[in-house]
Amino acid sequence: MESGFIYERSPKLLELLELLRKYSYSDKIMFGHQNAGHIGVTIKANDGTESDCRNLCGKHPAVVGVDTLSFLGYEGKMNDLIKTVKNLHRQGCIVTLSSHMPNFTLGGEEFYDFSANNTDGDCAHRIMEGGDLNAKYLRFLDLIADFANKCVDLEGDPIPMIFRPFHEDNGNWFWWGREYLADEEFVELFRYTVNYLMYVKGVKSFAVAYSPNGPVASGMDYLARYPGDDVIDIMGLDYYHDHPHFGDGFKGRLQSSLDNIAQCAKLHEKIVALTETGYRALETPEGYFEGLAPEGNASTTWFTDMLGALTGCEGGRLCAYMLIWANFSDTQFWLPYEKDGFRHELADNFVSFAEDQHVTMAPVFDFATVV
Repeated sequence: MESGFIYERSPKLLELLELLRKYSYSDKIMFGHQNAGHIGVTIKANDGTESDCRNLCGKHPAVVGVDTLSFLGYEGKMNDLIKTVKNLHRQGCIVTLSSHMPNFTLGGEEFYDFSANNTDGDCAHRIMEGGDLNAKYLRFLDLIADFANKCVDLEGDPIPMIFRPFHEDNGNWFWWGREYLADEEFVELFRYTVNYLMYVKGVKSFAVAYSPNGPVASGMDYLARYPGDDVIDIMGLDYYHDHPHFGDGFKGRLQSSLDNIAQCAKLHEKIVALTETGYRALETPEGYFEGLAPEGNASTTWFTDMLGALTGCEGGRLCAYMLIWANFSDTQFWLPYEKDGFRHELADNFVSFAEDQHVTMAPVFDFATVV
């Protein structure tokens, strides 16, 4: 594997990176929400013109996540997602593309839908160069490149976005996790993937994020699977608040994790982001809720408490953005909402969070036209 990648970047990607750096070294943080433009509880249009966030507080999230699952029909269709990304960009939102990649050992020649959590079949080794599934893997990467090249702005230029593959790689719940790939093998896979997209396919519009799962015990721990300065732009962290109340030690663990990452980011001159987070009620007397419970949550001030935790430590203040997960239904959601006379018990707190002087919502681009 060659080292010291130098690949061409579009002028608009360089502008995005400069914007992210500005926020990473300021006292403001951009708010992000996964799938906000095309999946939600209160939206009627699924094309990036509406969001649960805007319906609640009047503004779109500054950062909106999408996923390659939509390429395979699990969270939409690729052509619809391209339209969504165009509309989000037009309204001044930053787009970040995560990738719950399929397990390439499944489905024959077809890509099996959401199967990243299927860890059977030694997928990670077999998709590498020389492996029996390498051609299938490259066909999937071709889809990513095709998506990147078709997401163009009004001037016909590719829309810059953050590409975040192989997230939570230090866990064991995805086939690229530490249990299935040694640290050096993960680095090789990550670099091989970026090299193919940037060099072979010529994608010039991707900033690249690295986002292990928290907590992070030390800078050495964080960098154990780090793919390298030449391929990474954003040092991220995925860290959810399970069974949440802010007396449970989460604040301290989050702050120490972000402080450890901040030291790495300053040393390597990278941007910092809380790439996934959110309130997970999980087991409650009323049932199991992966995100917020419809009622009876342990904390009704989670969003402002979270902001206080972030502004209260160096690592948090260095975060360019934080992103919570998606609103899939009225029983699986991370952003509170108001609908049909029901106003979630954290709705007022989120509005207070969104209006805080330290929080930035969309639009974040000067050219944005909010519709």
